[in-house]
Amino acid sequence: MNFSTPLTALFPGASGRTVTALSAHRESSGGAALSVEQLARESSVAATQLESVLFRLGLLGMLLPRRRGEEIRVVEGHLVWDALREVTDLRGRLVGEVRRRVGEGVEPAPVYLALAGKVAEGVAAHPADLLELLVVPPAGAPDDWAARLDAVARDLSRDLGNLVQTHVLPHPPAAAPTTVVVPLGA
Repeated sequence: MNFSTPLTALFPGASGRTVTALSAHRESSGGAALSVEQLARESSVAATQLESVLFRLGLLGMLLPRRRGEEIRVVEGHLVWDALREVTDLRGRLVGEVRRRVGEGVEPAPVYLALAGKVAEGVAAHPADLLELLVVPPAGAPDDWAARLDAVARDLSRDLGNLVQTHVLPHPPAAAPTTVVVPLGA
């Protein structure tokens, strides 16, 4: 999994670049207006091509009505923006999914769970790039505890498209800068 450009990976071309730029603008500037020229620069899309993309987004209701060449304003509360935020926050989704699956698949819960590797960093470029689960089992964990953790890792490997590897540790490590510690509390 590579988190750098999820929208343009899903929607290649002018539409993906435009939606990516509009999403970023919405997150950073809220409902502030955006000129066609500014959006063209931020999306690397020619202004003439941008108008047809904006027309389609307007039909979807994501933009306030406008005439060709007028400033662009997003419809802040439109449900598509929230859906796009889910797609653009893949690290948050990954952490939540790992937390959920470990919580459902491994009893009792680990004392410590962290994610490391290229997938956790969001820079994976190949299916062989790893998501590493750094886990400290609870005291008195059952004999099959590690096997259940490995089963969760196998399912995650299948569903994420990258190999998930477990590392059962005796105590939490000093966190590396790229390690994402997963909160386990309710």
